Amino acid sequence: MMKRLSIALLLIFASTAMATADEPDVVLNESFDLPDGSLSTGWRADRPAWRVDAGSLVVDSLRGTTQILAGKPDWQNYEITATVTFDQIANDSRWVAIVFRAGEPGAAPWSHCAIRFRATAPKGTEFTVRADRKTWRVRKTAKLAEDCRLGQPRQLRIVVRGANVEAYVDGQRVLDSGLCLERETGRIGLAASGCVARFDDFRVRRLPSTPRLSEMPLKPCLVVGHRGFSAVAPENTVASARMAIDAGANGSECDVYESKDGVIVVMHDPMVDRTTNGEGKVAELTLAQLKKLDAGTWKNKKYAGEPIPTLDEILATHKNTGSTAVIEIKAPGIAQKVVETIRQANMLDQTVVIAFDGDAIRTVRTSEPRIPCAWLSADNLTGTPAERADWIAGRAKQYQTDKVDLLYTMLSAELIDELHRRGIVVWTWTVDEPIVIDALMRWGIDTITTNRPDVIVRALDTLPTHSRRRHR
Repeated sequence: MMKRLSIALLLIFASTAMATADEPDVVLNESFDLPDGSLSTGWRADRPAWRVDAGSLVVDSLRGTTQILAGKPDWQNYEITATVTFDQIANDSRWVAIVFRAGEPGAAPWSHCAIRFRATAPKGTEFTVRADRKTWRVRKTAKLAEDCRLGQPRQLRIVVRGANVEAYVDGQRVLDSGLCLERETGRIGLAASGCVARFDDFRVRRLPSTPRLSEMPLKPCLVVGHRGFSAVAPENTVASARMAIDAGANGSECDVYESKDGVIVVMHDPMVDRTTNGEGKVAELTLAQLKKLDAGTWKNKKYAGEPIPTLDEILATHKNTGSTAVIEIKAPGIAQKVVETIRQANMLDQTVVIAFDGDAIRTVRTSEPRIPCAWLSADNLTGTPAERADWIAGRAKQYQTDKVDLLYTMLSAELIDELHRRGIVVWTWTVDEPIVIDALMRWGIDTITTNRPDVIVRALDTLPTHSRRRHR
């Protein structure tokens, strides 16, 4: 038995040496051709759910989540490939994953890209960070064209460079993210949950090092309270806006619709049901009916009786405070009335309009060029950062603005840089995680919208060059 084991180990080491001789950057090349029940040298699991069986690494995770790691904690950038096959599942939402930027087995934080057995679900594949024992942070998801099948192998490939992650399944890129932030280096490995699965042909190729995020300086940015200070106060109310202003936010965002009798009122949803004690569509209720509703108790009893504000009242709250009123147009056909409301309030120099609807942005810019506007987007773009920047900048030009407000999961250091090169001012929404805020500030973001403006204001107060600016 010892002779057979020695021969097997020699064969493995010889094949690995041949691979790394041909490709010096290949640091792991595992075919798992080992005696049954064993594990390759250097692999460590968080529990005894892993074994080699018939030339594959097999995991039994039917009763929970488990992880196995290899490599060194100082590895930064790499390409990881593996073949995976589901043999048994607890249910079709269960998954397997390639792990990267990890510390010790099972110790958070660590990152992985997972594929679920039902890969056609909205979260069929995902890039996720295990932040602590209780918290998963899902940073990007995608659905595939085909579900997995029992006994059918699938090819996984993950590329990690700096904060950027790309995931491929069967040769097709399925998702990417610029938000691999919790660790700048770490071990690699595999994970599984709720299944029996086999892994083969695990290969790691080291990639060139890149500048580390922690070495980049924090840069000042502007801060917008999302629906006011909505982490604490009832969203889209005067109380929430005033709290954001008092916290030092450069701006406070609100959402607007038109009431049945033609008044621009502040509400995020087309219905009043979620944030008031009433029912019905905003557009089908008069201002008098809207004003009778309680928009505060749902958040906290101390805000009982807080009314739905008009846009006039929100503008008055901001006037002469140095904080900008950021108005998101939520309904079609009201852009011109929003402009008229801003004009009548004499707030042209203290207002920004934002919208997903490019036609609304263009209407505002055509009607009143003195009002800055930002086009909102949450598009799942593909291509290089330069190609994405070209598309975004093209839309901004089409809508007659030089500002865009992008969902933060769209962003990377490279995309922000490319947009700046094209003369585009880059805002982002809605960011509350301190680690993401820190990264965005190091990447040079222009404005961050957040439910917790106080967090960013405190970070800005530590910068010696920070000074209060307006959104122009």
